[in-house]
Amino acid sequence: MYRTQLFVNRHKNWTEAQSYCRENYTDLVTIDNPEEMNRVINSVNLTGYTGPAWIGLEKGNSWNWQWSLEERRLYSDGQTGFSNWDSSQPDNYGGNENCVEMRDNGKWNDLPCEYKCPTGFFICYDGSAEGDQRYILINDAKTWKDAQRYCRENYTDLVSVRNQTENDLIHNMFTTGTWVWIGLYRDYWQWSDQRNSSFRYWAPGKPDNYDGNEKCTVASITQTLNGTWDDRQCGENHPFICYDDAPLILVQENKTWNEALNYCRENYVDLVSVHSKEIQSWVEKKVRSATSSHVWIGLRFSCRLKLWFWVTGGVACYQNWVPGNGTGAGHCGNTAAVQFGGGHQWVSLPETQELNFFCVTS
Repeated sequence: MYRTQLFVNRHKNWTEAQSYCRENYTDLVTIDNPEEMNRVINSVNLTGYTGPAWIGLEKGNSWNWQWSLEERRLYSDGQTGFSNWDSSQPDNYGGNENCVEMRDNGKWNDLPCEYKCPTGFFICYDGSAEGDQRYILINDAKTWKDAQRYCRENYTDLVSVRNQTENDLIHNMFTTGTWVWIGLYRDYWQWSDQRNSSFRYWAPGKPDNYDGNEKCTVASITQTLNGTWDDRQCGENHPFICYDDAPLILVQENKTWNEALNYCRENYVDLVSVHSKEIQSWVEKKVRSATSSHVWIGLRFSCRLKLWFWVTGGVACYQNWVPGNGTGAGHCGNTAAVQFGGGHQWVSLPETQELNFFCVTS
């Protein structure tokens, strides 16, 4: 699914920003990896804005166990929920056991993430390798976070244990009297869209919950902080970053229909073909941001056949015309556009009018 990140330079609190993103796009942005974080920084830098901007990470009311590597395609149904806890574990002894080791009996135990001892090693996972070569024992004592960093820099991530077969394989990699970190940990922080992304980009010393009520997250877009994250009070007002799964984009430039068609084909894929109610619903969300009274879509009238055709060549089976448009004679030389207001239905207009337009991106 195509995902675009959109900086919205309107000052809102976190909840208002979340509502705005859900009404107009998909949700407040979720960031899965350093590459996505760099795209966020670059998109905001292009606007000239510097300062804090809300992202979709918030502090929940309960702990959530999750894997460091949360690639959906790696897991079959139920595999993210596999566990092999030792007797009476996890017990969160001392109130600070948020990371997981595999003991030399193959069972799991929770430990403080800062724990490090000479007999504790870790297992990395290499997604580019095949078979058992994907699992690499690192005979070096590190904290869980340092082990995670090492695996991400040199391989793919700390190992996930998806089933009993993998648990046995990993258990057989290390010797009696030692133990290894695996990629399971727990965290209060959760994403607005409920995705289990474990990527974090906190500034040094953050999150610190400075006043006891800092439960929402900003990316600090400045030269010194370089997009790193800070926990803030959710009632503060800041610009924010949304993301959108819809495979189309509104171009807020006024062009004739043919100019819009050429622009989409040169810069994206094509003018959008609205084949279904699902695509129409995406159009209806995005058309609210238009700067023209109507917005071009990829539908034109064939004078010879007296039929409406999409630019992809298909006949317009699904239709959403304003009453009196789209049927009968009188459309020769016309193309279709979506209303900015009203019910966001389609109208027939001369192709020489200059309007905003929708391009399909994938």
